[in-house]
Amino acid sequence: MKKLNCDEARQISIVDYLAQCGINPQNIKGANHWYLSPLREENTPSFKVNTNLNSWYDHGIGEGGNFIDLGIRLHQCTVEELLARVSVGDRSLSFHQPVKHAVQAGPESKIVIHDARELHNLGLVGYLHERGVDYYTAKAYCKEVLFSVGGQRHLALGFENRSGGYELRNSAIKLSSSPKDLTFIDRGFDTVHVTEGFTDFLSLLTINRRDMPGNFLVLNSLSFVSASLEILRKHKVVELYLDHDKAAVKAIAAIKEIVPNVNDASRFYSGHKDLNAYLTQEHQQRQTKGLHL
Repeated sequence: MKKLNCDEARQISIVDYLAQCGINPQNIKGANHWYLSPLREENTPSFKVNTNLNSWYDHGIGEGGNFIDLGIRLHQCTVEELLARVSVGDRSLSFHQPVKHAVQAGPESKIVIHDARELHNLGLVGYLHERGVDYYTAKAYCKEVLFSVGGQRHLALGFENRSGGYELRNSAIKLSSSPKDLTFIDRGFDTVHVTEGFTDFLSLLTINRRDMPGNFLVLNSLSFVSASLEILRKHKVVELYLDHDKAAVKAIAAIKEIVPNVNDASRFYSGHKDLNAYLTQEHQQRQTKGLHL
């Protein structure tokens, strides 16, 4: 059987493919088919497939795309592996099933890192693209990490902290390996830019086209605010790019009590949960405009 190319694969009906996988819509409104997300656990359908565009969008995680984008997430495989599967009519979801919920790294589910290498995996690159993050920016600061948890192996984007642990992300996984800690990127400046998570850090660099003077502190959790104060006090200017929620408001207040010259720099993404949510929406709007050109 002839192997499909990317253009041919993009023409495969997403609705038909999901049906053959045993995934059916919860309701249909015109061209929009609404599903319980096949990429994660949820109780209210928020995964939409538009049959006119043959495109999908998962409102719960702010990601979407074409058939190939969905296929590599469903199967956690490369584009080449996906093309090989669909060319022979394989609709099985047994290959690299995504984790449907966050796994707590307790004694019975310890995360074991097997390999951390240069970022090339197309599934992870696609994940970054859907979140609006520049690939070359991510490649400079992240690895593709092969790890196991609960006896199952997974591949995720890995961002290392100062103690050697990793923040691990892909379209279905949000985990942290031990030891968990903050990440400080010291480039010799007297200004430091602070984000809660590494996707916000990558988003900040993407927005500024990687040309942003300053040091960077990624908390990886607001629980490390206290641990960050010593680093922050060594800088003349502290720029905060935290989430828009009550926890972040408390963190900002705690930092301002100890550290001088603190600026809440989150105003430009007001109305959004965090910096990456702002970037993702901007990215999707550009894509939508492109579809209608």
